[in-house]
Amino acid sequence: MSNFDYEDDDEDITTTSNDGNDLVKQLRKANKQKDKELADLKAQFGDISKAQRERAVKDVLEARGVNSKIAKFIPSDIDPTEESLSKWLDDNGDVFGFQATESNQNTVDPAQAAAYKRMNNATEQAQTPDASDDILRKLMSANSREELDEVIRMSGL
Repeated sequence: MSNFDYEDDDEDITTTSNDGNDLVKQLRKANKQKDKELADLKAQFGDISKAQRERAVKDVLEARGVNSKIAKFIPSDIDPTEESLSKWLDDNGDVFGFQATESNQNTVDPAQAAAYKRMNNATEQAQTPDASDDILRKLMSANSREELDEVIRMSGL
């Protein structure tokens, strides 16, 4: 007689307990709930990322003096950083009628330019400390009214 007949019977273990089925049902339900929460969080993250990108692009465009409607034409693979958007604008701005400006061009406020000119004129016409010390020495060493008048006339006082 062979042993093959009853070896299969030992491995056939079945559970008919309701506790096992309830546990599996609870795990499946919990897994579905986690999947739903994950999907909701992914959707929220996508919305927030999109809004943040749109805001960053709009800020860069406004800083460059470009109409913010161009933002919808900027590819999504471009990083919303100042450098990458500026490069994209320099490369593609002519399509939208935007001329690239030199970044080293400085605009000067006219009031500041006038103040600088006044300061420059004042320092050009001012006397150096050596000259004023020399005039003071001559004034102090004058012995007569004529010498004093001559020093004053020569110094322009």
